[in-house]
Amino acid sequence: MPMKNIQMINVVIQNTVTKKNIFSAALCHQLFSNVWKKNAQITIRITNHKESKKLNGQYRNIHSATNVLSFLIDNQPSLIGDLVLCHDIVKKEAKMYKKKIKDHYMHLVLHGFLHLIGYDHIDKNEQKRMESLEIKILKKYKIDNPYLTI
Repeated sequence: MPMKNIQMINVVIQNTVTKKNIFSAALCHQLFSNVWKKNAQITIRITNHKESKKLNGQYRNIHSATNVLSFLIDNQPSLIGDLVLCHDIVKKEAKMYKKKIKDHYMHLVLHGFLHLIGYDHIDKNEQKRMESLEIKILKKYKIDNPYLTI
């Protein structure tokens, strides 16, 4: 009897800022499984304004903090990447847009993951394709369209 290929998305969360867990590795695994059917190793780091600014400056030459950074480390034979989320900005945006912080985190985690697998929003067609996919997946988790309030 042939063995099935078993998909393994391993998610590790490094939370350097908050004491409580806003979301789980298991939930991220489910979220990513909607678009990725291969093996993956993803590290999600929740950090502060200072670290986000440093990483954004070092890797993108933009000298300010940002809500999410995606770092693709390898994509052959399996996906390996890091997502870095700035808690200070995510919290501020959630409040400003009147969203639940967990919902905003889930949107940004998904958004960052889509960047890792090749999605982008450089032109209008790519942006529409990426946003439509985000909306469709987030709806499965009872998260409202994140672009209605932006």
